[in-house]
Amino acid sequence: MPAMQLDIVLWPHPVLLQGTQRIDAVDDELRQIVGEMRRVMFELRGVGLAAPQVGIARRLMLVCPSGEPGDEEVVINPEILDAEGREVGEEGCLSVPGLYGQVPRAQTVRVRYRDLDFREREMVLTGFVARVFLHELDHLDGQVFIDRMVPESRAKIEAGLDVLKQQFEAQAS
Repeated sequence: MPAMQLDIVLWPHPVLLQGTQRIDAVDDELRQIVGEMRRVMFELRGVGLAAPQVGIARRLMLVCPSGEPGDEEVVINPEILDAEGREVGEEGCLSVPGLYGQVPRAQTVRVRYRDLDFREREMVLTGFVARVFLHELDHLDGQVFIDRMVPESRAKIEAGLDVLKQQFEAQAS
């Protein structure tokens, strides 16, 4: 299998806005994608990364709230079983570099997903870990954190979003 080289995709690239397809099995190609996603996430010092952020429209994400290699969890076909509470916290995104804002999220979530061995797992996540999981899950559903930002935060970054749009349009033409 030839070596794969993935790079971060920047908003408003269409792959970030379209949603993703379920994964039916883990194969060598998927393992290679996971390896590249790990490399990209740690090079960019992220705490999570979803497959659409590297141009792949599949239901796959990494969650690593510590930011430390080896602590990442591979999450395939995630779903929320239950959510409780609500808190607003600052978020940023590797696909929307340099822009941050306040985003409301559930405080606690019960989730189901498959791991890299395709075993079904369930977990209860709270606080920052829940926030990272929900942020990455949004990517799998074609949403970006700016879509959930409180209006005051969104207003503060509009100029930065305009710059990203202009850069994307210049590259596309």
